[in-house]
Amino acid sequence: MVDVRSAHEGQRVERRREANTMALYIAICLLAALTALPDSKDLHAHGLGIVWGITLGLAVAHWFAFWMATRMVSAGEFDRESLGLAAAQLTGAAAVAVLASIPLLVLPDSIELNATELWLSAFVAVVGYLSMRWGGTSRVKATAYAGAVLLAAVVIVELKNWLAGY
Repeated sequence: MVDVRSAHEGQRVERRREANTMALYIAICLLAALTALPDSKDLHAHGLGIVWGITLGLAVAHWFAFWMATRMVSAGEFDRESLGLAAAQLTGAAAVAVLASIPLLVLPDSIELNATELWLSAFVAVVGYLSMRWGGTSRVKATAYAGAVLLAAVVIVELKNWLAGY
């Protein structure tokens, strides 16, 4: 007999993983897009549109791919559990877009895009730190891991922009 509590806990863990995966993916893609932008005063007026446009575009593309892949591996069905995973993914994406919007809304135009890049970088590092701390690792090791995660994200951002020709 299947333990209902274990099954529910497994689903919760899976939804958290999907939300965190999407949040990190969106954060890294936003970082890449923001760092590739030319330095222009005209862009500051469109900061929210850039952040939300990129986030929504990536989230919709990801949702579509997830929907198709799920149907392919489950005899054409998209069940309640799959819907919960998709909702978690969209929640993770929206959370990062909201987070990235904060500096755009409260800081002066002259620093808002750079501050958003720093804010997103801090988010990536904090996720790295917390993932280790929640696993029982010491603060020192978790901090070192967060630094390594941030470095990896920067390398990914730079590689992405280099491959795109920016």
